[in-house]
Amino acid sequence: MKAKELSSFCMQVAFLLGAGISIDAGLAVLSEDAENQEDRDMFMQMSEDVEFGGSLAGAMKKTEKFPPYLMQMTQVGQETGNLEVVMKSLSQYYEKESILAQTIKNAVTYPLIMVLMLMVVLFVLLTKVMPIFEEVYKQLGAQLSPITKSAVQVGTILSGAAIGAIVLLVLVTIGMVVSSRRGYKQLWTERLLQNLKEKSSIAITLAKRRIAAVLAISIKSGLEIDTGMEMAVKLISQHKIQDKLQKCKEQMELGNSLYDSLKETGIFTGMDMQMIKVGVRSGKSDAVFDELSKKYEEEVDAAIDNMITRFEPTMVVILAGIVGLILLSVMMPLVGIMASIG
Repeated sequence: MKAKELSSFCMQVAFLLGAGISIDAGLAVLSEDAENQEDRDMFMQMSEDVEFGGSLAGAMKKTEKFPPYLMQMTQVGQETGNLEVVMKSLSQYYEKESILAQTIKNAVTYPLIMVLMLMVVLFVLLTKVMPIFEEVYKQLGAQLSPITKSAVQVGTILSGAAIGAIVLLVLVTIGMVVSSRRGYKQLWTERLLQNLKEKSSIAITLAKRRIAAVLAISIKSGLEIDTGMEMAVKLISQHKIQDKLQKCKEQMELGNSLYDSLKETGIFTGMDMQMIKVGVRSGKSDAVFDELSKKYEEEVDAAIDNMITRFEPTMVVILAGIVGLILLSVMMPLVGIMASIG
């Protein structure tokens, strides 16, 4: 299930629990309101499993539709009696995951479309417009300079190659998405994405947001903080951050405080650590991690917005410069013709 669907499911379960409806009856209600037959069957089967004594987490596991983290936190919520609180927190968590995923998708798609439009404009100018001017100059007894002709040929080849590369990239991306949904894995793409995640500042900030959100939910649900740390390890894809989290967990198992363990690993720094310190001492760690999660989310949004903001005028300047050079190369012979006529 997608993050948006998971968020909706968690919120619906929280509403039903808040209304005093039992889990099995609530799942039956969800089955009636499901948009497609597959979801109806899934929720009805879950309702029957819970009705016959199974746990909600166990029923979710049988469907093979829910992520391990959601099932683990659901089990924790049931065991501690905080399932409604946990479900509300999980709904917010997956909603933010969905929003960030869409933001990143838009951030990648927009520059790609801009570059494609730039290449198409250049290709049309070089292959359709320039030959017309060249033919006109031939009839007037003038011609484009050898440098201009060479530049037109090189530009045509490069712009055509760029268009082909972008189209190929789109087709490869579509193929990867389709194959991944069918269960096939591409090891080279996974390695490439892993390298990008390890080095990208945006990806690292996203990992910090996820850590803070998971720790906040863990504390709210009454879960031991080292167990919450272990869950965070499984949710983070960056190996370096995983190692730091594991080290932090080991330090806490040795008796060190959450603040000291996090400070030693260096995952959070500066004012963030000061906030964590205050939160630990005041017993408001969950609120502090919630604020840190929001802060990192805002940082990711700002970073993506800045990237797009810088990219758009850059593309406009490049396009204006290239078009200006083309026009200049076209107008120079015309100036010579007008001077000879005068």
